[in-house]
Amino acid sequence: MSRNCQICRLSNQVKSPKALGFTLLELVIVVIIVALLATFSLDRLFWYQGQAEKANMEYTATMIKSGLWMGAASLMMADRNAEIPALAQRNPINLLAQKPDNYLGEFDGTNIAGLKRGNWFYDTTKQQVVYIVGQRHYFVPAVVNDFTVKYTAKILYGETEIKPGYKTPYIAGITLVPISQYVWQ
Repeated sequence: MSRNCQICRLSNQVKSPKALGFTLLELVIVVIIVALLATFSLDRLFWYQGQAEKANMEYTATMIKSGLWMGAASLMMADRNAEIPALAQRNPINLLAQKPDNYLGEFDGTNIAGLKRGNWFYDTTKQQVVYIVGQRHYFVPAVVNDFTVKYTAKILYGETEIKPGYKTPYIAGITLVPISQYVWQ
């Protein structure tokens, strides 16, 4: 009979809830915790992707600005300062030794809805360099639903005093300035 009692105890242990694994409540709690962690992780991932895109956009804008400066400097060295304002009327991306990989080309700016996000283009109508924002989770434009950052070339002027009381303007250079208002958090 003692052998039968041992079998009964073993069968009771196998049937007990602790021996079967997780209870339904424990499983639900684990699933909720994993879902919350995944949500917070995705939110951080989107933020980091946005920051990486912002840094890349600003880096490319700086390279375009450098191209403008180099173009103006070469004209100044050749004593062709009068040609510098024409740089503001042309596509500054053409001044770069290598165009960005995400540069789409020149467009008239009328139908940009079909252009792929995360790319640059030159608006020939407005003479602006435009970046189409890809990661829009943390990008807040001043104009509703305008997920572009626009830049334009600006001529820089200075003044020099030739004789006391007589100043004359001169072209000091050219730069690229953002004209879009936005917050990228």
